[in-house]
Amino acid sequence: PIFPVYRDPLHDFGVFQFDSTKLRFTPAAEIALRPQSLQVGAEVLVIGNDNAEKIQILAATIARVDRNPPEYDQSNYQDENTFYAGAGSNTSGGS
Repeated sequence: PIFPVYRDPLHDFGVFQFDSTKLRFTPAAEIALRPQSLQVGAEVLVIGNDNAEKIQILAATIARVDRNPPEYDQSNYQDENTFYAGAGSNTSGGS
C-alpha cells in the first residue's frame, strides 16, 4: 500500500509513503537533491501527467537557475525551503 503524506495545493504534486521492502521489481534508491549543482544547459526529465495523459516522461533543458519563487495573493501560503529553475520542454500547463 501507498499512503499520501502531503499534497501541494498549488503545484500539483504529492509526497507518498510506502514500504520499500515490498517492492518486487524495482530496487529502492534514494535521490539526493542538490539545487546548487544545477547548471544551465543540463538535460533533465519531467515526469508527470501532462495534458490529461497518464505518466509522461518528457525531455527538457535547464534554461535558468535564478528564478524567484512566485508571489501569491494575500493568503498565508508561501513557498519556503525550495528552489525554482526554468526549463525548456514540451510540457503544458504548470509542469
